[in-house]
Amino acid sequence: MKMNIALTDKNFEKEINGAELPVVVDFFATWCEPCSMLGPILEKVAQDLEGKIILGKVNVNDAPATSQKFQVDRIPMVALFDKGKMVSGFIGMKTEDFIKSWLKETLKARL
Repeated sequence: MKMNIALTDKNFEKEINGAELPVVVDFFATWCEPCSMLGPILEKVAQDLEGKIILGKVNVNDAPATSQKFQVDRIPMVALFDKGKMVSGFIGMKTEDFIKSWLKETLKARL
């Protein structure tokens, strides 16, 4: 089972709709300082919750159609998809504790 997946305009729908686990999607850009800080935090959370969530990463510069579809106008933006549907999200730099609490709250029975 993949823990981290690179998402693009080509594979986004297939990966999200086909995921057996909830997918935390990190919309980022390489030039974005807060994105660079948030990335490793999300990766650690995904590692801690291995087998419970999948981390997907979307470089907004490489996936303009997907970014537009989900109205990504500020980054970092994190969206949570469950069973193919976006169920929650947040914008900006957050702590590991915040992210874990957010996931537990949003996915109550599943974590």
